[in-house]
Amino acid sequence: MKNTFPFADSPDVAVFTCCHITDEGEPVLYVSHDDDGYWQFLCGGHHSNEDARLVSLQYIYKLDNTVGETAELGDGQSAERSAVGEKWVVL
Repeated sequence: MKNTFPFADSPDVAVFTCCHITDEGEPVLYVSHDDDGYWQFLCGGHHSNEDARLVSLQYIYKLDNTVGETAELGDGQSAERSAVGEKWVVL
């Protein structure tokens, strides 16, 4: 069976997201692959520290496999889209 997980990182690697995605079902509209190698998958809204959630990369991918389209982002790059189904735009 072919491995279809698109990220070079392990599916179990910890990534940052927000409560709007995990608790309220908001879509992922902003992805950042930070300079330190960490990933952030956010809704595009404003956040406080209390809004942060730590989940696995696989958890995010299972929520929305279109985030796999951002798997090639290099460290320090980010991408956003206006809605689910829209193209990711690298910033």
